[in-house]
Amino acid sequence: MEVGRRSGIIHRTMAAKKDELIRPLPALDLGHVRIERFLASLRRDKVPSLLFTGPVGSGKEYTAIEFARRVCCGEPTPCDLKEDDVCDSCRKASLLEHPGIHFVYPTPTQGAGEADDGDVTDTAKILDEKRRDIFAQYRFSKKASIRIARARAVIQRANTKPFGSRYNVFVFFDAHAMREEAQNALLKVVEEPPPHGVLIFVTHNPESILYTIRSRCQHVRFTPLSTDAVERVLADYYGVDAKTASRSAKLSQGDIQRARVLVESSDDTERRTAAAFVTGLAGASESWVIAQALLSGGSTNRDAVARYLHELTVVFRDVMAADPALFVNTEDSAALKKLAAKWDRKQLPKMIDRISRARHEILVRNMNIDATLVDLFLDLRNATRSGI
Repeated sequence: MEVGRRSGIIHRTMAAKKDELIRPLPALDLGHVRIERFLASLRRDKVPSLLFTGPVGSGKEYTAIEFARRVCCGEPTPCDLKEDDVCDSCRKASLLEHPGIHFVYPTPTQGAGEADDGDVTDTAKILDEKRRDIFAQYRFSKKASIRIARARAVIQRANTKPFGSRYNVFVFFDAHAMREEAQNALLKVVEEPPPHGVLIFVTHNPESILYTIRSRCQHVRFTPLSTDAVERVLADYYGVDAKTASRSAKLSQGDIQRARVLVESSDDTERRTAAAFVTGLAGASESWVIAQALLSGGSTNRDAVARYLHELTVVFRDVMAADPALFVNTEDSAALKKLAAKWDRKQLPKMIDRISRARHEILVRNMNIDATLVDLFLDLRNATRSGI
């Protein structure tokens, strides 16, 4: 494959769609100063198994890829992607094509007769999308997991001398979707990584990972991105205009995934619907709440429902703040201020947590959308009727 560089974007010149672009890994400042200092302090020949945890959209995946690039860099001091002249290792890593950096993603099971490498095609689809947008989230229609066959392949490769690389780095994305037998198989290599092997587990749900794995990893905890960091990503990587980037960053709650959706969305329908539902809860009947749940879940996809539930958490946070100057939903300030005066705000975090759990059940566990929303909305109604 021949590649050429034009205006900072690498174009494929092989037989591909004309509008298909590959963007190399960008040099972005996500504002995780403490984490960057810790990772920079690690000796490349003494990297422990790492567990990256934190909220969705907090930059864990990007940081893991960027750290893997630095580990494998062919220079004594890792190359700076802000510079035009980088080593061959970093050039390959920036295109997600490095022979020593292995990305492991949850993929759909192909059935009992699938081959050990049955996830290769699906992983290639994910990486193709990542090469166009490093923050993209590929969604499969079926439930996905990391299977024991992939874990065994990692073990075999980890115990083999790196080919075309100084190190073998294995990055497990959405590691909470790894099957228990796969985690158990990896235990020894996690506890005692080979001399030239590095393992990184990335997840927003560390409790789903076996304690035996978690206890043998160095934890790296991420927090939501700052508004300034999100705004920088939108402007520098996506080329969003200053006004739109500022507005989307403020509404994103530190989630770059959410910020991307806000940029692409041309209206505030989900936000306005969420605000109307919360303000209508106080005197709502059970039948009204159930109808709202079915209306919100019917004829839509999981990502859309997840966005709507995110907006619900924003509304509840407005109520918890109780200060109109801090409200995101400024159009509903009067109604939200009344709710803040009526409800016990100390209990509101429980409601926000309940919404977050429902979002996880729909988006990650593939639970039935209608049933999950009905249970959630009834719980919220009951909580408000009891004064929370």
